[in-house]
Formats: sequence, C-alpha cells, structure tokens
Amino acid sequence: MSLRVTVKGYLTIRTVMGDHHLQEIEVERITIHGLLSRLVREFRGDFEHMVFAPDSQDISPHIIVLVNGRHVSHLPNGLSTELNDGDEVALFPPIAGG
Repeated sequence: MSLRVTVKGYLTIRTVMGDHHLQEIEVERITIHGLLSRLVREFRGDFEHMVFAPDSQDISPHIIVLVNGRHVSHLPNGLSTELNDGDEVALFPPIAGG
C-alpha cells in the first residue's frame, strides 16, 4: 500500500534541499529514520551532514524533526515510528538564540 508523506525543510535545510524544500513523497511502509536515509540518498552532501552525526547513521543531536507537529522524541517509537498516509515531516536545523 502506498503512502503519501509531505516533507518540509526549513532555514538552511531548505537551502540544501533547493527547489525540493517542500516535497510530497510516495512511499511504501517506512519509518522516520528510513525516510531520512532516503532523503540523504537524494540530496547527499550537506544534507547528510545536517541530518546524521559524522561517521554514523545516528541522527544528529542538532536537528529537529517534527512529525505532524510532534518532536520525534515524544513519539512512542522515536525514529523507528512508522509514518502514515498524510503525515507531515518538518526538518529544522539547529537554531541559536541570544
């Protein structure tokens, strides 16, 4: 069964995603981590360095990933949560303030 998931990139992630900062992606069953890995294969380079920690497939502690407005750390299975049809995934780079 195919699912449609919307991915939105913000700030510097939006820049790295270029014209694709808002994407509607058709996927089969996929976890949040699986979706991020798929996006890394598509955008490569700077996108990968923003999303994953160096030399690993662990998510960078600096990126903020929201699914339908909820931070992934608040989801029951975290990055292993399976996405559903119509879900919206928002990606934010680190934000510094003062």
